[in-house]
Amino acid sequence: MSFALTKQKGPAAAVWDYFRPNRNKRRKRRTTLSNKSPNKSKISTWARTMTELGSKLFLAGVIGYLLFAGYNFLISTPRFQIQNVTFKGNHVLNNSQLFEWLGPVIGENLISIDLVRLNKRLSEHPWVQTVSIQRIFPQGLEFELIERVPYARIKKDQTYLIDNLGFILSPEKAGYGNLPLILLNDSKEQGVSNGELLKSLKTMDDFNQLSFFKNNPLEVVELVGPSRVVFKAGKEGFKIQMSRDELNEGFKNFKIIQDSLEDENLEIQLIDLSFKDQIVIREKNQVQH
Repeated sequence: MSFALTKQKGPAAAVWDYFRPNRNKRRKRRTTLSNKSPNKSKISTWARTMTELGSKLFLAGVIGYLLFAGYNFLISTPRFQIQNVTFKGNHVLNNSQLFEWLGPVIGENLISIDLVRLNKRLSEHPWVQTVSIQRIFPQGLEFELIERVPYARIKKDQTYLIDNLGFILSPEKAGYGNLPLILLNDSKEQGVSNGELLKSLKTMDDFNQLSFFKNNPLEVVELVGPSRVVFKAGKEGFKIQMSRDELNEGFKNFKIIQDSLEDENLEIQLIDLSFKDQIVIREKNQVQH
């Protein structure tokens, strides 16, 4: 025998069965509404992004304004007006000459002043080889210079000082009369290159290192015509004549005969080394033919 049992539902189960379909309907309706309005979500995201961007731009504007205002304060406050300027390394140029060459510096703002312009301006001075500039807060500038060193004198329309690179420094000053003198007697020789002048000076210095010139050093370089150079001693009228194109060869030839000249103790007026395979020696009071 078999029995079919029917499940008995209590009051709570009956209530639950009543509300379950309604709950499922509400869920479906919310899902449907959410799927039907994606644009609202995009609009919300876009609005949030624009708000954040606006905030960042506003903050950047505030910071930029503060920086601008701060910079204007720094370049206008008397706190950073230059009052103390010092120069180091200048021996020939005095402070007044440097100030005159630089132009107005005192009273300028230490922060805004253009150091590159000042460096370029001071480097254009003939006596200045290099210069460096440093800000000394709150009101100071320090210039450190290396001056060019006079190496010789050169006579053109007047006598000038030149350095070891051939730069003309200034008209001759007191205290440099012992420097070698270069004479340019012909207007065509005004265009002689610095290389030729310095090579001639170097040759004269090489001669003066020899024992033969210990008591009577050469002091003057005279360019004669288009191709010759004459070295003159400071006393007794002694001269050496050479070809500008054969200075090294002429110097080597002189070293060959130096010992003989010292042994013979000749009173020499001129030694001509301008010939390629010949040395001409002229003694004082020698009759010229």
